[in-house]
Formats: sequence, structure tokens, C-alpha cells
Amino acid sequence: MEDILYPEELSKKLQNIQNIAIENKYSKILAPVSELMNYLKNINLPNKTIPSEIDFKKDKIQILAYYLSRFDHYDIFPNLNQNEALEKISTMLNIKKTTLRLARDYFDSKITKIKLKESPYLKPRKGIDMPLSKQAEKIYNYYLHKKRIEITKDILMILKECNATTD
Repeated sequence: MEDILYPEELSKKLQNIQNIAIENKYSKILAPVSELMNYLKNINLPNKTIPSEIDFKKDKIQILAYYLSRFDHYDIFPNLNQNEALEKISTMLNIKKTTLRLARDYFDSKITKIKLKESPYLKPRKGIDMPLSKQAEKIYNYYLHKKRIEITKDILMILKECNATTD
């Protein structure tokens, strides 16, 4: 049970990261994020149940695209720039970087207001203003009211599983 990260702890750390980023215009963001990511890398994340309409394995690209649209890559790959993070994730998923970027862009136009409210230090992207596919809409609705920590846990599980199968 010692390996379980309690949501309150992760939430406080992410809040500290956000505050530091706002105060220092990103200059000190890498140190606390690295500390958090090292901690998360060394724990076993509990399995999370996802509703049957969301297939965790099949929809991993859409789930990651939603996450990248809403929070960017800083929590999962703090030492990489956006392009490098997209490259790394797409390699882990065995897809083209443009596929992941395009999937993220479809969520961008829907996420803008949420992103401005939750992460004022991140620049919102305009995205592609078209209706989401039915499956993307389900993912959007499922994660819309979830907190950052809950979504980050799902993302880390997806990446951990992909990394285990690609290494």
C-alpha cells in the first residue's frame, strides 16, 4: 500500500508546479515536475476501471490526444519540448507524429475554455473546428469533468503499458 500515490498529494504537487510556472514564467518548472515524474515512475499505479464505451487499449490515441490538448506534455515529459514529446509518444504508440498531432488538434477547439480556466500559463491552440467522432465525443465527455490527477493517472498507465511493449 505504500506505493499508492494519494490524489491529494499529487494534486498539491501539480498545483505547486502551476504556481511556480506562473510566478517564474516557466523557468523553474522542470525541477518539481522531474521530481514528481521520478516518483510516479517508481510506483505501481492501480488499475483504473473505464466505462465499457471507452476501450482503454483501442482508444489510447484519442485519450492521449485529449490529454495533450487539455494539459500539454509538461507533466509526462517535462524535459522535452512539444515536438520532442509528440515524437516520443507517437513512437511509443507506433503511429506517425502527425496522426497524434491531428487527433490533438480536433480536441483543441473544444478544450480552449477549459484550458484557459485550468492552466492559464499554457497558450491555447485554435485547433480544428469540426465535430468530434462518436468515440472522441465519448472520451471528451468522460474526461471533461475529471481532475488533472485522474486523467494523468490514465495517461501514465497507457504510456507505461506502451513502454513495456516497445522496450
